[in-house]
Amino acid sequence: MQACREGGERIEGALRSLDRSYYAVLYRDCLRAVRDPDSARDLVQEAFIKVWRRCASFRGDSELLPWVRSIMRRTILDKVRQPLREVSLDHEADPSGDVMRRVAELSAAQIPMPEDEIRQRQLTDCFRRCWRQFMTASPEHALVISWIADDGMSHEEIAALLGRSPGATREFISQCRKRARIHLAEWYSLAFAPR
Repeated sequence: MQACREGGERIEGALRSLDRSYYAVLYRDCLRAVRDPDSARDLVQEAFIKVWRRCASFRGDSELLPWVRSIMRRTILDKVRQPLREVSLDHEADPSGDVMRRVAELSAAQIPMPEDEIRQRQLTDCFRRCWRQFMTASPEHALVISWIADDGMSHEEIAALLGRSPGATREFISQCRKRARIHLAEWYSLAFAPR
């Protein structure tokens, strides 16, 4: 930050140091948000440019990483809020018909085939049967798994409901998952079998 305020050649060294220190953390955060490696790299570089432009405004009364991350978050939000470029689907704009051909391919890929519907029905029936067996054999374990899967409850919320310590809750949830894997083994093998 001092090099940034003073200007000159020290800025380049300071930015390289910043890049070495924070690139991996920022890239991971960004990749989690945009789910595209190229876009994530571009956004991190854009955030570093903004950090460089705003470095004189950093007061130094807090840690540097949270300040840089806040700039990164705003950069991601700006990117997400940008309207997508619209593509004209008329034949004059696409004389080769590539756009129309691609739309037709994507549409065909979205139409379920009879065998897909049969497989989905088999998976659903298998899961229901396995889940009923799990509920019958281990109702408390099945209930905890449903709290996690259906309700999205955190370990802390489950610990409060069960009246257990965080460590005991983690161990119990691990047991619940092991029992679920045993009872849902038939469904797993069907769902993840190569087609």
